[in-house]
Amino acid sequence: MQKAAILLLPFSRQVKMRFGVIAKYIGFSQLLVSAFMLVSAAVSAYSGYDEGFGALICSSMLTGIFGLFPSIFVRRTGALSKDESYYVVTGSWLFCILTGMLPYLMYLEGDFSLTDALFESVSGFTTTGASILRDIEALPQGLLFWRMSTAWIGGIGIIALFSLLIPASTGNDRALSGVEMSQIARGTTNMKSQSFARMTVLTYVVLTAAAIACLKLAGMRWFDAVTQAMSACSTCGFSTRNLSIASFDSPVIEAILIVFMFLSSLRFVLLCLAYTRSGLKALTSSEVTRTFLFMAVGGTVIVMGGLVSDGSHGGILHCLRESAFQVVSIFTTTGFATADTNTWPTVCMSVLVAGSLVCGCSGSTSGGIKVDRAIVGAKSLWRRVAKLHSPHAVKLVRVDGRTIADGAAEEALIFTICYFLLIAAGAILNSMAGMQIVESWTAAVASIGNVGPGLGSIGSMGNYADIPALSKYVSMALMLIGRLEIFPVLYVLSCRRRG
Repeated sequence: MQKAAILLLPFSRQVKMRFGVIAKYIGFSQLLVSAFMLVSAAVSAYSGYDEGFGALICSSMLTGIFGLFPSIFVRRTGALSKDESYYVVTGSWLFCILTGMLPYLMYLEGDFSLTDALFESVSGFTTTGASILRDIEALPQGLLFWRMSTAWIGGIGIIALFSLLIPASTGNDRALSGVEMSQIARGTTNMKSQSFARMTVLTYVVLTAAAIACLKLAGMRWFDAVTQAMSACSTCGFSTRNLSIASFDSPVIEAILIVFMFLSSLRFVLLCLAYTRSGLKALTSSEVTRTFLFMAVGGTVIVMGGLVSDGSHGGILHCLRESAFQVVSIFTTTGFATADTNTWPTVCMSVLVAGSLVCGCSGSTSGGIKVDRAIVGAKSLWRRVAKLHSPHAVKLVRVDGRTIADGAAEEALIFTICYFLLIAAGAILNSMAGMQIVESWTAAVASIGNVGPGLGSIGSMGNYADIPALSKYVSMALMLIGRLEIFPVLYVLSCRRRG
């Protein structure tokens, strides 16, 4: 990822672009989306050609044509420049979101407005899991599967999936994945770009398959097992049920989902290597992993204590069950629900909001600031305080045994500052649109962190259907900026074409 110094670039910076080449690579992402639409149509056909079949087939055809069209006129591409790489990544996400709303718009029974269809698509691809649907179960199975597919694609990353098809000899796979995945997410691996992408995608697929098998063994029917597993491993939180996971009312299912939500929020580069002896040791001894585990356990204990003290949420075991699931669900930015958190004591809600700021680890499907950046920021601050006492002492910031360069530490701090400024801007705009103060702030936090649920009407058992139209667009913008981790969007905005 480009260094944080890009924030200092003037927005009139001129660059030369090959927009035909950019369009060709964006077309690859459209072909990927078209393929998943076709799979969703197959699910619809298996379900008796439900009402979503026509919408999915037409959407797949249109998206496929749109994806193939640039390749007809652009044959030779060559190496992508840095600026072109940023445009390809940002453009791929934008166009996937736009074409991803087509099945909703073409589904005549659903009466989706343009805003609501776009909101559902943005929320899915960014794995936020916020929804405008009041009756999820009214959707046909094919469309429900498409909804989960957007989350599953967005979880691992659009570029990560289609970069496997790019020849390694061009170096473009490395250039694109470097934009979508920051260096802090890649960690210290020495794997080549395409090998890294292949191992990451393989890990994602294996996690999803394992989750499907476990949920099926726990008693779910196949469709529910597949869709809930896709949602859990992408840390999106979309469900096929109106009451989310509470609808299944199963401690075993909840325990399985806790495990897979947590695993999907760990750094994938460590999960990739966990099958080796040294890799497993690296995973368990990782400072980032231990910190995240401590956060989840600590948050669960505090919330459970609050529920037990309140006295209106059942016995200790029931409070433990509810607190563990909701804490892991929010801290991993999944957003599944088994309880209405609006009825919880203030201390419990405060823990959930605080956890939805930091969230999981870099290089995972989780959103938020990330534990890695929080650790780097905290250690950088401590180093600054220590140097006040000993100005000439050499103080290094080290995370998981590696030294963090000053530039990387500065980037983490600037990212965090930008993150909170965007939350403040979003909350102010939401308030201007007419939202209540608690809802306006928690909607901004939940959107940029790709968490989903906030407090009030947008809580764990609520949705975003009734928030003002302006707030929906504010939330959509924050979702996309948060998923792309701010800097790529700012970089593209700083570019202007030079003829």
